[in-house]
Amino acid sequence: MQRLREIGEEGLLKIIREGFPESSEELLVGIGDDSAVLELRDSRVLISTDTMSEGVHFLHSLFTPYQIAYKLVVSNVSDIHAMGGSPRWALLNLSIPADTGYDFIDPFLKGLRCGLQTYGVSLIGGDITDSQASVFTITMLGLAEIFITRSGACPGDGVYLTGPVGEAACGLELLKTIARPVRLEEGEKLELNLPWDDARVVLERFLLPKLPVMPGPSESITSMIDISDGLFIDLWRLCRESHVGARIYEEKLPLSRHQQSVAAFLGLDPYILMVSGGEDYQLLFTSPEDMEGCHRIGEVTREGLSIVRIDGRVEEITPLGYQHFGS
Repeated sequence: MQRLREIGEEGLLKIIREGFPESSEELLVGIGDDSAVLELRDSRVLISTDTMSEGVHFLHSLFTPYQIAYKLVVSNVSDIHAMGGSPRWALLNLSIPADTGYDFIDPFLKGLRCGLQTYGVSLIGGDITDSQASVFTITMLGLAEIFITRSGACPGDGVYLTGPVGEAACGLELLKTIARPVRLEEGEKLELNLPWDDARVVLERFLLPKLPVMPGPSESITSMIDISDGLFIDLWRLCRESHVGARIYEEKLPLSRHQQSVAAFLGLDPYILMVSGGEDYQLLFTSPEDMEGCHRIGEVTREGLSIVRIDGRVEEITPLGYQHFGS
């Protein structure tokens, strides 16, 4: 088995260049030069970047290389979607140990290719470096005619979710009990003491998430954020940027039967998973209109941030969720 120290930087660059042909009419210069060159006219360009670090965002003992790369793409695409844009181009930075084998590189590039092709993104460049631990970063560029920020919510707007939250956190906890990678991309099924369909849905939400479609015309949406760190903390961020409050209702939070089943199996509280679990990559947004096909979970208020529990108690919402360098 070849390792990166035998393949070398130029060899790996050749593999990537041949595996990701350039297919964008706006791209004048792509992989292989000092910079990519795009020719754009009358377009608003969105730029976002996201990183997956070994030991922080993934463990080799739980993720396949394919899943690491695919999820890296999805996390970046979701940021572009959250501002009402369409992702178009990506730059990939690989910091990876020299003794990494090609048995990692090959499925990693397959997962990367699948993610980019799924969302119509072209790989146009990046950087490769040796490293003690694996760190993967994508910088993504997208286009938007009308972009959406976190700062436009107005009192009276409805607060909406595109789909269930908490499934990814539930999938992570299930994966920890399995304690090894599950090759979902290869159709692997496990014998567990719960229905495989329920287990598969929450594992896929964590390992191979599918992004929701845009909830409606950009003109109908006043603010938006993706659920990457948790419902409460991301709602808190949106309200902070908009200088408003919000009241949401526990009974209106979308809870899937798959999450209910797996949470019961694991002895977990679905409510805690819904409000503090991240990486669902659902969209949380506000709108004065009735947004068909989405879940209205509350309304924007002038101040205060609270949730009405099923028993009628009103509780303050605090920024509960994942934060780097803190709790």
